Amino acid sequence: MVDRKRLIDTFVKYTKIDTTSDPESKTTPSTPGQLDLAKLVLEDLIAAGADDCEMSKGGFIFATIKSNIPHDHPAYGKVPVIGLLSHLDTSFDAPGKDVKARFVENYKGGDIEYPAKPGLKLTPENAPHLKNCIGHTIITSDGTTLLGGDDKAGIAVIVELAHYMKDNNDDLHGDIRIAIIPDEEIGVGTEKLDLKKFGADVAYTIDGGEMGEIDIESFNGFMGKIRVEGFSAFPGYGKGIYLNASQVLAKFISKMDDRRWPQNASGRDPIWWVANLRGEIGHAEMDIYLRDFELEGIEKQKSILAGIKKELLKEFPKAKIDIDIKETYKNYKYELDKDPRVVEYAKEAMKRIGLTPKLNYVRGGNDSCHLCFRGLISTNLFIGMQNMHSLNEWNTVETIEAALKTVISLANVWVERSK
Repeated sequence: MVDRKRLIDTFVKYTKIDTTSDPESKTTPSTPGQLDLAKLVLEDLIAAGADDCEMSKGGFIFATIKSNIPHDHPAYGKVPVIGLLSHLDTSFDAPGKDVKARFVENYKGGDIEYPAKPGLKLTPENAPHLKNCIGHTIITSDGTTLLGGDDKAGIAVIVELAHYMKDNNDDLHGDIRIAIIPDEEIGVGTEKLDLKKFGADVAYTIDGGEMGEIDIESFNGFMGKIRVEGFSAFPGYGKGIYLNASQVLAKFISKMDDRRWPQNASGRDPIWWVANLRGEIGHAEMDIYLRDFELEGIEKQKSILAGIKKELLKEFPKAKIDIDIKETYKNYKYELDKDPRVVEYAKEAMKRIGLTPKLNYVRGGNDSCHLCFRGLISTNLFIGMQNMHSLNEWNTVETIEAALKTVISLANVWVERSK
């Protein structure tokens, strides 16, 4: 039996520490609160009986749950080292200080209100997955902050796994290597993770959505800048001379197909969007983001943007327009397919505990993208996070517990299938 109370108490304890990351910071971790949480997690892993516990420079935590496979067992020496990862930081898109977790027991449907934030509601319309959680205990914040289930619930699962494996020696498992990393939300955590020190043969990030989800594919992510050079002149005598770069940039945006903007796309639809517009008469620029599951789709988006540039140069022949787009991450499906065991064993582990696996393609990126392309085959397993990065973030006690049971089952499967 897993200790549900200790698991959830640990999660709530972690949510109380402000670990919002800062994309403008030049340090690792990007905020001091992440180090505060890292020290606490390290203490908890040691208390749970994990071995080789340490925190390296930058707030990276490493630990090991050592194999308990007997020497005479057919799988002895054959089970790969399984890596488990979660992250310390929470998103900067919503406040993360003074989180107050609240519990709605035996959810019966309908809206959930926030006493500390009148007017804010969690509803089946803004949280469609609620309809699948009737009878669950829903966890939210008080409405003034995010909850922090992304990914403190994942950390709590890994810490509780160490407790469980220490107390249940009959549950056979190989070496399980743990890495708790900073700054996932700003995309640098796995880039700075020392994979040699981590020492995993395959890995799972515990950082996904609905119960039963296994992420098997992601967007290709590209980003860049579009810059426009205009010509400044005294407006009253600007005829034939004046050219406002911000006006040209605004026209560029207006020509971008509405169907590709995030609010109009779903499923496997590609998307694009712009951010951080800044400009004056003589110069204007913006950041642009392109997403598609196929690299050919990214090339199509680039071609469309080049066509818009061509149109605008006909209208504004004195303008200079520069489009500079580079790869951020790629769809990791083809790397993941190189070792089918990673997904197949996760599916089997879920089925053994009564869950229906849901193969999911991520309309974004995750740490598994970076790990796969750095040579460590990895995928992402559910932890239950919903409406993450917002005041409406929520999870359920039952889903977090199911994530723990999945990881326990997964360790067993790797032993049995490695004989």
